[in-house]
Amino acid sequence: MKAALFYGAGDIRVEDVPIPDLRPDQVQVQVACSDLHEYTKFSGIITKVGADAGEWALGDRVVVEPVISCKKCYSCTNARSNVCDKIGFIGLSGWGGGLAEYINVNAHDGFLHLLPDNVSLEDGAMVEPLAVAMHAVQASKLVVGGTALVVGAGPIGCFIVKTLLGQGASKVIVSEPSAMRRAMATRAGAHHVFNPMEDDVVLECHNLTGGADVGVNVSFECAGVQKALDQALGSLMTRGTCVNVAVWDVEARIDMVALILKEKTLTGMSI
Repeated sequence: MKAALFYGAGDIRVEDVPIPDLRPDQVQVQVACSDLHEYTKFSGIITKVGADAGEWALGDRVVVEPVISCKKCYSCTNARSNVCDKIGFIGLSGWGGGLAEYINVNAHDGFLHLLPDNVSLEDGAMVEPLAVAMHAVQASKLVVGGTALVVGAGPIGCFIVKTLLGQGASKVIVSEPSAMRRAMATRAGAHHVFNPMEDDVVLECHNLTGGADVGVNVSFECAGVQKALDQALGSLMTRGTCVNVAVWDVEARIDMVALILKEKTLTGMSI
């Protein structure tokens, strides 16, 4: 089969590799659609079923939750496999991935999900990033009528916008330097969209929520850069909550005094 193999930064090669042998407790999925970020989120169609794979059937349309967990640590044994001590991800940590024609998936780990008939394979590939967005909004403890800032309007940032609106946010503000992504945020329903390269996003958030002594109730850092985190924290009202969603490549700098004096909360979330 054809598969895209990662050899290093900027070095991805499409090569012929063997189709992996199927274990009795696995199903084989023909990959149909993959996400555009790390190619770990994908949907497909079951083409082979192992003898001990349970009730899965040929032709089932599925989405694969890309978590690899140990099933033994405290988190795993308490239904929190998304924060497993040894967490890995299909495509990044092994097991093939969304840029191979076929992948074998364990049938009984709970990470294989049947798509309803009214959900396309294309939409199915977006189930995982949508779940991340919903988890982030839940972690923020947004209340109906609350206000929010989303910093970074990539796929997950735009899904957060949609989720905030669905949960009753009265005002959703987005900060995004890319014109294309600002347009995506507007299409997603954001009430106000700013370019942080030109606009003072923190000032705009305070102006839109009642003044310098107010601010948004919740914010979401979806970019993984210092300026984005500074905006997300600086825009918050007293006792507001910032949810860090992005995966960072460098260590972040946090003004702890600013958090303390306004009793702000900064929380992280996994997938």
